[in-house]
Amino acid sequence: MPYTADREKSPWAVDSAVPASKLLSDNPARDYGVRVGQSTILVTDSWGNEHNRMTSAPNHKSLQAMVDKVKDKTEKDNTKLQKTYDKAKAAHESGDRKLALSEITKNFKTGLVGLAAQEETIRLYHTIMDEARAQVKELADKKDVEGLKSMLKDLRKTDVEKEINEAIKNS
Repeated sequence: MPYTADREKSPWAVDSAVPASKLLSDNPARDYGVRVGQSTILVTDSWGNEHNRMTSAPNHKSLQAMVDKVKDKTEKDNTKLQKTYDKAKAAHESGDRKLALSEITKNFKTGLVGLAAQEETIRLYHTIMDEARAQVKELADKKDVEGLKSMLKDLRKTDVEKEINEAIKNS
């Protein structure tokens, strides 16, 4: 991967609650936490999820063993994510946005990307954000500041938080 000693985040980087592959960032070395001046070998899956890290050259057998474990670890990770996603989906279907977002956040905090359950979680998150945006617009049109403040309690640290604050400011 390209190595850049500059550790500053790009001013054009999009800030979102949704995890993104570290391989796609403007500085993968920074995002993987590779120390400046230290040679590092990372074993990742095809999406860039880190499974092992070494700072010294491994022998071929130990490296092969690490690579062989990636598939099993990926399947276990997906199973865990699926269980949390199922809880989030059930909460959303029952109308409990706060609980749904709480479960979604658990999956996002893992930082895992590309796995089927995480992709489903991301789709559910975007559905909830779209519904919230429509509700924000409706409340903003009515100048319902109390309603917006109430929404803000459930939607802190989401992609809609900024829009709610803007709607409150303009009401």
